[in-house]
Amino acid sequence: MAIELLRSRRGGPHVSAHRGASARAPENTLAALDAAWRAGATLAEIDIRLTRDGQVVLMHDPTVNRTTTGRGDVKDLTLEDLRALDAGGWFGPEFRGEPVPTLRDVLVWAKNKLILLVELKNVPFRELPLVERTIELVDELRAAESVVLGGFDHPVLRDIKRRRPGWPLEMMYTARLADPVGAARAAGAALVSLEPEFVLPEDVRLLHEADVAVLTTLDDPGEARRLLSWGIDALESGDPAKVIAAIQAAGVER
Repeated sequence: MAIELLRSRRGGPHVSAHRGASARAPENTLAALDAAWRAGATLAEIDIRLTRDGQVVLMHDPTVNRTTTGRGDVKDLTLEDLRALDAGGWFGPEFRGEPVPTLRDVLVWAKNKLILLVELKNVPFRELPLVERTIELVDELRAAESVVLGGFDHPVLRDIKRRRPGWPLEMMYTARLADPVGAARAAGAALVSLEPEFVLPEDVRLLHEADVAVLTTLDDPGEARRLLSWGIDALESGDPAKVIAAIQAAGVER
């Protein structure tokens, strides 16, 4: 079954959990993804990087310093090195011992639970093996129906679209573009992710006319009614339960 990102076709907005339910559990871990799923999220944004030995793991930062007990760049560590780290204790004692998951772990877990918005963290290093290995994993696990690859490097997205034309892609950027539709088409994107300050109803309308869905972050639950009135397809937060409550308060069906 194809992934349906447009709210008008799906019948209601998506709720996306940023790095999993990162307000409730340590980001980019299976604990955070499980919390997102149990809260009712339909999408979960995760970040992936490549280890020294060519394994794809979940990690937002270039280093492991902030979210684990280790030190160093992900690209300089092996999967065995990462497996020895605690990726949960920094968030709370109840998560002590939570491991750094591999993308393989997460793809297997997420099947029939969540659609994963997978951000390729290929900057500043622009490691092409990250893209190659990710495509291989999605193919191997037959996970294309639950994955949307995305990122800020739009030429990389264009290359993925050339190689896997049926895959939906997410284009990310932090600006208001002169031609958002043209940019989305050039990258082969089915979804664009916009910062809240760059969301305007006329741009949403143009993107929808081109069959491109729009996601934005919901920082203030009071903004949900206005954003949903513009037709926003997905609202994202580290606390998906709050987003669901805001959607319900706006009187919108999910």
